Amino acid sequence: MFYDAELKAALDAAQAAGAIQLDCRTKRIGVETKPDASPVTEVDKRCEAVIRDQLMRQFPRDGFLGEETGQADGASGRTWIVDPLDGTRPYLHGIPTYSALIALEDEGRLAVGCMHLPALCETYWAREGGGAFCNGAPIHVSQTTELSRVMGSSLGFVEKSPGRGGERLLSLMKTWDYAYGFMDAYSYAGVASGRLDVCVNLLDKPWDCAAAACIVSEAGGRFSDVKGNRSVRNGSVILSNGFVHDAVLEYFQ
Repeated sequence: MFYDAELKAALDAAQAAGAIQLDCRTKRIGVETKPDASPVTEVDKRCEAVIRDQLMRQFPRDGFLGEETGQADGASGRTWIVDPLDGTRPYLHGIPTYSALIALEDEGRLAVGCMHLPALCETYWAREGGGAFCNGAPIHVSQTTELSRVMGSSLGFVEKSPGRGGERLLSLMKTWDYAYGFMDAYSYAGVASGRLDVCVNLLDKPWDCAAAACIVSEAGGRFSDVKGNRSVRNGSVILSNGFVHDAVLEYFQ
């Protein structure tokens, strides 16, 4: 099937990064602060180096966009989008929702997505047209159709408040049955597997959500930014079961 080799490469690279994360979780590691005040560790950098080396060795003509090393253009029209350690803060605090995220964007389409959560022993993946899986078992989004019954997750209502975006997100959350605390890619996995109905993030970068966007789509859901554009490059993301997506978008129009 199309993208077989790319999916296997992503899974192998994510597993390699996950092994580093597990090996270093009880060790003293160097921590620096990036310009946006977020932490970056030696583990982030080691994981990205391993992922990049493995992917570029197999697909040298592809581009690469990593959280720690930035953009490197390729010649194939394809770009690997990587967050080597999603959830650095949880990682530093011993919270097991951290992960390695890898996606392949092919001419603007999200063709492959992989989210590996090593401490939880869960690996989610999808490829375009092939469905979505967790540890080999098919997954699917929920069937919730009303905002009043939604169990959702969100990020950015504090950071974007006061301001229109934060206020609208908070208003949206008040319509839900339950607003769940945001736990990085684990919340996105919850949407893909039907445990959550929607996630809204006003602070996302491509490496945070590209893999999840591919997986949620293949699990039967939808993704967009808060303006409805089918893109992971505009600083925000909505991941949903599809049924409530338009109702969520109305809060940001």
